[in-house]
Amino acid sequence: MKTLVVLFVTLFALHAPPNLEVVNSIHLADHYKIEGTFSGNTEGENSFHLIIAKNTDTKNFEIIPYLYQEEEIIKVKAVIFEKLPSVLSFHNNDDILSLVTQSKVGRDEMINVVDLNLSSGASSISEAIETDDFKTLIRKKDKNLMVFSDKEEVKIIDVKGAETINTITVKADASSTDFLKALSNSNLDAINNDEFVANGSISTFRAYSDGTSVLITEENTKEALTNVVKIPLDGDSEQTAKTLVFGGEKPDLKIKKSTSYVNNDKLYQLQLGKEVAVLDVFGIDSDFKSSTDLMNVKPSLSADNFESTKAFVKQASKKVNEPTVTINATKDNKLKVRFDFVNKNTYNYRYDWWWHHHWQMQQMQLMMQQNMRHSVPSFGPAAVSDYYFVGENKSYFEITIDASGGVVDGASSETLYQEIDKKAYIKTLEENKKLKHTSTVFTKTTFRYLAYNKKTDAFTFVNKAL
Repeated sequence: MKTLVVLFVTLFALHAPPNLEVVNSIHLADHYKIEGTFSGNTEGENSFHLIIAKNTDTKNFEIIPYLYQEEEIIKVKAVIFEKLPSVLSFHNNDDILSLVTQSKVGRDEMINVVDLNLSSGASSISEAIETDDFKTLIRKKDKNLMVFSDKEEVKIIDVKGAETINTITVKADASSTDFLKALSNSNLDAINNDEFVANGSISTFRAYSDGTSVLITEENTKEALTNVVKIPLDGDSEQTAKTLVFGGEKPDLKIKKSTSYVNNDKLYQLQLGKEVAVLDVFGIDSDFKSSTDLMNVKPSLSADNFESTKAFVKQASKKVNEPTVTINATKDNKLKVRFDFVNKNTYNYRYDWWWHHHWQMQQMQLMMQQNMRHSVPSFGPAAVSDYYFVGENKSYFEITIDASGGVVDGASSETLYQEIDKKAYIKTLEENKKLKHTSTVFTKTTFRYLAYNKKTDAFTFVNKAL
């Protein structure tokens, strides 16, 4: 049931630090021009919500944070920018919320990390980070990993906070020279393993991280090969990239397409051919290998439109489609392997539909009010019109495997991360013409959004149970 949140002042107000203020409404002063909003998780059912606005008196821009904590709304002291900022990502470390922001400095786009202390309301901001050769950003719960690449090296910037930023530079060796050259001219999709992943990326290059290393993969579907470069985050600040190669065509099978997914230092490679479907699992740091003939395995779960594995292979092998494989851990320490296919002309992956929608809405708001200001080429998701998502008529099937790669017959365990149809929740919000400047967040039990109500000229919070 949808519930409007009633904002009220409690005893917290008597003891609140000077940078924090409990409020009973969100109504900006007339000298603020709203540019956009952003929302995200903090801890448990709590969340943060940002209003990005221009102060027409000072001519500066402000990120005005609000905390949603146990049904109280707490206003945090604003962070000031000279140019219009956008929020690229965030993460949490105890009571510190770190925002990765982008704004212009002169003619150049720069990144700054803003730390907000949720207990005191104090904030700090990092030195500016240049965005030349930026490829992607991997968001973890307690850090953000920025990946940069040119023809000669890969650079990883490990961001834990405004004052804790480490840079790792990785040069090519003989095995990785071609890999780095190709990467520099290609898009790189960041995969988020800290949530349920329904469909993976179909890009040639993909980036993964478990928080201790970054793995970048390159798909060679013609030869059914996956090239991997692994970069330890706790190693030297200067490293050499070595390319590992997995898979390859099977002499007795005619493979038409292949794709892969990385989870917990193992590479899961799907190979498809005429009436052929094989899942090979490789240890990235070990000699582990297992192989499963999917044509002879009964799915543990399948979508309504799934007919049979044979029919799936036929559809997934069509020129217009690309197969996908993803791994989702279960609560009983097993793995669900999902096989699906997408239309390669209308599908693109950004690790979370909600995340892309959030970024998209923010950029639409910023562009409309900044005369279509363009951001750095290839920085963040592409233009709104370029992005589509997997259709509703899914034909996936799943198998359940154990740590050794063995199929667990008939098992359909609950996954560690819940699969949520975020698009369905957000669609109803988009259709409400009374609201604007909306931003959304999903907690474990709640869909929550911040929105500006045109009629009341104020912001409101709405909660909806998942």
